[in-house]
Amino acid sequence: MKIVFELTGVNKFQNGGLNGELNGELNKGQQKVFKEIILKPGINASLISKKLNIPFSTVDKHIRVLLKLSIIERRGSKKTGGYYAI
Repeated sequence: MKIVFELTGVNKFQNGGLNGELNGELNKGQQKVFKEIILKPGINASLISKKLNIPFSTVDKHIRVLLKLSIIERRGSKKTGGYYAI
C-alpha cells in the first residue's frame, strides 16, 4: 500500500479536505475518525465513539489503521492522552 500526500501543516486538512490519494485509501469510518482527530486535536477514542455514535471497538480498530499509516500519533498517558494528526 502506498500513500502519497503533501503535508504542509494541519491547516491544509482544516481548510477543505484530505488529499485525493489519502482520501482514496481510507474507508468512510476511518475518514470520520480522522476528521474528528483533525477537528479536535488531543481527542481520545472514548470521546470519538460518543461523538460519532459508533462502538468503541470500531473506533479503536480505525485508530489502529490510522496509526499504522502514520497519519496520526498518540500523545500523553493512557488515561489523559489523545490522538493528533501528523
